[in-house]
Amino acid sequence: MRSISVIGGKAATLLQRTLRDRPERARFVRNAVIGLDAAHEESPVSDEARRESVKVVEVLEALPLLQNLHLRPLHSSVRSRLLVAIRSKPLLAIVCLPRLESPNDALFHATDLQELVTPTLERLEVDFWVEPTPILPFLNPPFPTLALTDIRVFFSGANALVLALLAASGPTLQTAEVYFEDIFDNIELTSASLMPSTKTLRRLQYLTNPSLAALEERYDPTALQVFDHVLPHFEKLEYLSTSATEVSTNIFRLLPPSLRSLRIQSYSHTPSFHPDEALLDAIEDQSIEFHIEHVEINDHAWDEDDIEDIGEALAARGVAFLYTPD
Repeated sequence: MRSISVIGGKAATLLQRTLRDRPERARFVRNAVIGLDAAHEESPVSDEARRESVKVVEVLEALPLLQNLHLRPLHSSVRSRLLVAIRSKPLLAIVCLPRLESPNDALFHATDLQELVTPTLERLEVDFWVEPTPILPFLNPPFPTLALTDIRVFFSGANALVLALLAASGPTLQTAEVYFEDIFDNIELTSASLMPSTKTLRRLQYLTNPSLAALEERYDPTALQVFDHVLPHFEKLEYLSTSATEVSTNIFRLLPPSLRSLRIQSYSHTPSFHPDEALLDAIEDQSIEFHIEHVEINDHAWDEDDIEDIGEALAARGVAFLYTPD
C-alpha cells in the first residue's frame, strides 16, 4: 500500500479502520491524494464538508513517511491542523489543485506558502486565490535556502512571496511555471528574483495576464522589461514561454546559447508583441549566433505581411516559426 486515494469521509473512515487493524501499513504509504468527494468539492462550506474534512486530515496525520501529497479542496476550518500535519512529513512533493471558484472558500492563503514549503520539498504546484501585494525588498527573507527543483505557481494576484520563493530556490531550481492574473510593477526586483536560478534553470514559463486597469496603472511599455534584464544570464535554459508584457522586441539580441525554444503569448486585451524594424534587424543580423530552433508567437495583432516577413527571416536562420492568433 504505497499509494492511496482518500476522497471523502467514507473513504477516510474505511482507511482509518484498516490502519487501526494493521497500523504498520501506515509506514508504507509514500503517495496520497486527499480531499472531499464530488458532492462537496466545488463549494466545501457545509457542516458535512467540515466533518468529512476532519476525517480526511486524520488519515494524513497517520502517515508518518509520506513523500508525495496531492491536496484537493477541503473545508477551510481544517487549515491549521492540515499545515501542522504537512510540516511533520518528509514531503518531496505537494500539489494543491484545483482552485475553487469562490475565493471565500479557499483553504489556503498566499502567506501559507511559508508553511507549505518544507526543507525537504523538491516539487511544489499550487493554484491559489490571493490578494496582490506591493513588491518591496524583504528586510527578512521569508524562506530559508530551499531544495525545490520544480515550482508551478498559479495565482489570481501578483504576490511578492512568489518572487521570494523563486529567489530562495535558485541554487536548485530546474523547472518553473509562474502565472499571475496581474502584473508586477517593480521590474528590477522581479528580475532579481530570477537571477539566483540562472545557473540551473532549464524550463521557464513566466506569464502575466493582467486586467486592463492593472495595465493602465502599472505597465510601462517603454521600459526595459523583465527578460531584457535577465535572459542573457541563463546558462542552461532550453525553453522559455512568457507574455508579451515581460519582453521587448530586442529579445533576439539577448538569447542565451542554451535556449532552443521560445514562446511569446499576448492575451487579447494586453499589448501585442508586434514586430518592428528592430526585431527584424536582430533576426537578420549575421553577427548574432543563433542556437534557437523553434519560435512560437501567440498574438492578436499581426497581419499576413508580419507573419511572412518574420517567418522568412527566421527560416533563413534555420529556425522553425509558428504564429497562432489569440
